[in-house]
Amino acid sequence: MKVETERLENCQMALTIEVDEERTQRALRDVARRISRQAKIPGFRPGRAPYHVIARYFGKETLYREVVDELGDDLYKEALQEIGIEPFRPATLADYDIEPLVLKLVVPLSPVVELGDYHQIRLDSEPEAIDEELDRILKKIQEENAFWQSVERPAQWGDMVMVDIEGKIRGKTVIENEGSQLFLESESTDPLPGFGEKLLGMTPGEKREFTLAYPEDYADEDLAGQQVRFSVQLHDLKEKVLPDIDDDLARTVGDYETLEDLKAELRSQLQAEAEERFAYRALNALVEQARVEFPPVLLEEQIDDLLEEFDRRLRRQNLNLENYLAMKKQTKEEFRKEIAPQAEERLKLALVLNKFIELEGLEDEPDATRKAMERLAAIARGELEEPQMTGRPSELEDTEEQVVEEE
Repeated sequence: MKVETERLENCQMALTIEVDEERTQRALRDVARRISRQAKIPGFRPGRAPYHVIARYFGKETLYREVVDELGDDLYKEALQEIGIEPFRPATLADYDIEPLVLKLVVPLSPVVELGDYHQIRLDSEPEAIDEELDRILKKIQEENAFWQSVERPAQWGDMVMVDIEGKIRGKTVIENEGSQLFLESESTDPLPGFGEKLLGMTPGEKREFTLAYPEDYADEDLAGQQVRFSVQLHDLKEKVLPDIDDDLARTVGDYETLEDLKAELRSQLQAEAEERFAYRALNALVEQARVEFPPVLLEEQIDDLLEEFDRRLRRQNLNLENYLAMKKQTKEEFRKEIAPQAEERLKLALVLNKFIELEGLEDEPDATRKAMERLAAIARGELEEPQMTGRPSELEDTEEQVVEEE
């Protein structure tokens, strides 16, 4: 058996295997005997047809294809052992020739990840508006705990009203609602554009009449452009009351004794989120300076993972990927191409982070990913100028291929 290799781009290797003629002929005759026992060949009992008859009846190409199917795995393993290569993923058969039998395979190799001198990475800390974000969260909590209170005053934007509504077109009632609750906001089109503005200034117990028109492009052509005479009776008027941002509010949202306890917890969360954002900025800076190569099969696997994640999210909304693509009028292959850049970005981040974990000697550490991100952030701030490795310092310059599995 003759084996030749050729390094290809994107961490792949072309592997050519030329099979000995004696082994090929032996395999061909074994295949022919099996076929003769299983197939009906005119003029011969099962298993009795000679090789040349079977080859002529079924064609040499068929026999060679069967040989490739039967011997392919063994030939591949023997070739790998001979050249001493460890594939990263299973090889694919690109082509084969006959007479002589030559198999041509493409073998994925381990990704190549070179980080360079990452201890020189420096990033400026972006000012984090912790106090402003804290105020925004507290106001959101305040809004979520607001309540409505009846008031005796003229209606204004932002109020909630309870009204009886009657709308007529040329004496015929087209709208009739009793006890309707409406939120007065300028963008509202319920029941018609401009309706809320007509209620401004009304007080509880007041009755008001006015005229509005349906839009010219209204869906119901019989009503489009028609003038409606409204009669509205206002029964109740409520305004939103915001609770004070104080200890009582803090106790309503969690196990906090005081507002300061709530603020301290929120501030801690915001600072942790800011630290995480900085760490990811450092990781992206590391990716930008790194040399990363990987076999195409690894990107396909990452795309598969993204598709599965997306399908799971859709199923939580009672949809699935097939429904989604049908609505978008898009094929699965088109969608794979669309998300390929996102998958590639995620893959590079994972490969670089795992290489960093390896070089920093964190593989066996609990929470290795978290510790690696914290260390990378510290490096980017200039807090760790010296390498943290206690062994194998030469690995910082090692450019040989490494098998990097995604975390």
